[in-house]
Amino acid sequence: QIENEILTNIDFLNEKNYLIALNNNLKSLPKNQLEKIARESLIREKIKKIELLKIYNFEKADKYSAQILKDFYKKLNFQSEDEFYSYLLSFNLNISDIKEKLKIETLWNEMIFKKYNNQIKIDKEKIKLKIKNQKNIINEYNLSEILFQLNSDEQLQDKYNLILKNIKNSGFKNSANIFSISDSSKFGGEIGWINQNQLNDSLLKEIENLKINQLTKPIQVSSGYLIIKLNNERKKEKKLDFEKTFKQMVTQEKNRQLNQFSLIYFNKIKQNIFISEK
Repeated sequence: QIENEILTNIDFLNEKNYLIALNNNLKSLPKNQLEKIARESLIREKIKKIELLKIYNFEKADKYSAQILKDFYKKLNFQSEDEFYSYLLSFNLNISDIKEKLKIETLWNEMIFKKYNNQIKIDKEKIKLKIKNQKNIINEYNLSEILFQLNSDEQLQDKYNLILKNIKNSGFKNSANIFSISDSSKFGGEIGWINQNQLNDSLLKEIENLKINQLTKPIQVSSGYLIIKLNNERKKEKKLDFEKTFKQMVTQEKNRQLNQFSLIYFNKIKQNIFISEK
């Protein structure tokens, strides 16, 4: 139970099926571990919805829904909504459930933007200088992440060792589902291709020293600790469009800061919400 909302066994089963649909490797996890992931995922979603209902009318909040759904199934490598719908049916899921989940995430991001947009600080001159110093050949990295936090009774090295052990036994994707608090956890921590200019200097320095399939040690960020995995890398010739590149890098930095604000705000409201797991 979360506040006045009762969560049923069917809710947990649907959430488990949803997470497996996004990451089929989860089927290899022990049943109790998979159930724990599903429970925590569903609780996060319900907490967000309770907060959003204070602001939004969900019946009317459908702007951009078609495009958001399309972007979602394209990310999962489906070519059409029908193809995606057929896939969902194999997990006893329906498209309306997915649309509801996407609506919650979209409205949450919109709310965070409205709350914190005026607190975002971007050094535009530094970004311009970085673009001016850019070479024609740039490095691109395919990355995955695990963003984790420490409980009051946990030590960083112990938590890191636990995550490494889990990665060895169950793989990085499953470990991202288990340990990561980032939205990317639902996709096994996958970030995708990022060029070197989209990374801050300290993160780029860590990634440049990795070989393919290697991991960074935990990197402290404002919202916790970050482990990055290098899946692949390539060099790309890039003709510089200064304005386009500048806008992309500003947007990337805005999103990074908004993600941090999102995690901070979520943790704040979670402390004030009644959760019973009887």
